[in-house]
Amino acid sequence: MPRRRCSSPPALGSGLPVLAALAAALACHPAAAAGSGTSKGTVFSTPNQIIKGKAAALEGDLLAVDGTPIRLMGIDAPDPDQKCRNRNGHELDCFRIATAVLANLVKDQEVECTVAERDRTGEKKGECRVRGVDLGSAMVSRGWAFAYRSLSPVYASAEAYAQSKKLGLWAGKVEKPAQWRSRQRREQGR
Repeated sequence: MPRRRCSSPPALGSGLPVLAALAAALACHPAAAAGSGTSKGTVFSTPNQIIKGKAAALEGDLLAVDGTPIRLMGIDAPDPDQKCRNRNGHELDCFRIATAVLANLVKDQEVECTVAERDRTGEKKGECRVRGVDLGSAMVSRGWAFAYRSLSPVYASAEAYAQSKKLGLWAGKVEKPAQWRSRQRREQGR
């Protein structure tokens, strides 16, 4: 394939419309237009990509569907090594329990995920369903994951329900995963 000859992009004040200048720059650098994954901070769009198959729960908010990791969008489940306490004050491995609850929801069922995006690390995020049941909603309404409200308000009512009924993590004492991660980073920085 012949190499493209590209010159320096025209100056913005040169009379060339901004969109035309952008189009010329992308023509000279097709990897930038395709989202080559080489630059940090880029969000890769994969709207409505459907992935179906048997799934394994890797975390309380992460599945591997036919080997493809997909993060459940809009929820946040306990992280590895995160502990919580039950209503009697006994320590529990809430990460392991949340992962087991998700595993039970997908057990021997075909999972269908609609991938909405890939983040800057390439991780796919989306909504996954089993027999039409939204797994994110199921995890939050059972109290084993939190609504990730800073990303989406979709599961706020499911979280309010679990909290009002003291289900799952709400039955005892737990720190929200995002707060737990933040505290871990601060403590490791000391």
